Amino acid sequence: MSVNRAHGVWMAFCALVLLTGGACAEVVGKSAEPLSSQKVREAECSLGDLVADAARAAGKADLALVQASQLRQTTIPAGDLTRDALTGALLYPDERVVVVTISGAQVRAALERGISMLPKPSTAFLQVSGMTVTFRSTAKPGERIDAVKVGRTALSPDKEYRAAMPASLAKGALGYFRIFKGVQAEATDSALGDALCEYVSAKQVISPPKDKRLRDLSSPGK
Repeated sequence: MSVNRAHGVWMAFCALVLLTGGACAEVVGKSAEPLSSQKVREAECSLGDLVADAARAAGKADLALVQASQLRQTTIPAGDLTRDALTGALLYPDERVVVVTISGAQVRAALERGISMLPKPSTAFLQVSGMTVTFRSTAKPGERIDAVKVGRTALSPDKEYRAAMPASLAKGALGYFRIFKGVQAEATDSALGDALCEYVSAKQVISPPKDKRLRDLSSPGK
């Protein structure tokens, strides 16, 4: 094949990719259902669960906390999950995932901070992994958490937990400074976007969890 013809074929391929909206983007896995973050600032969401799970896996941590400001409010359709779609759902895909060792009391304080603005949406709302939380959004801010379990065990205020999170959260962004002040963050090898794609690639098929991680006892039917 001549140089000119090869160049023409390459240009045609590039044009096809642009016209199809990147149809040749790398597929890293599949989702059995749509993944949504439309209500990421006020409630648990399937895409938020996935990002938090990916952060926890990257940090090999007991739990993970991811602030709503990390995610765009969007929906990824069921079916193929491409690297572009996954990283595009994040506002800061290049932010490093870190691990901090904090007490159960700090975990609880962070969860209280995350739901403190309800029923109003907030970029400080937390998506979680490795835990289940029940709370009452109608209670006084700071006294809303009803119960927390890490895995199947009740959160202990004096016990230390390894918590994975974006670096900005560990540094105290969005009002978390008083909670995480002085903690030493251990950087992982993964940025949040890479962690998300690697997690999906390892799982291959993503199915949103059936059991809720964040349950508002003040809401009807909860």
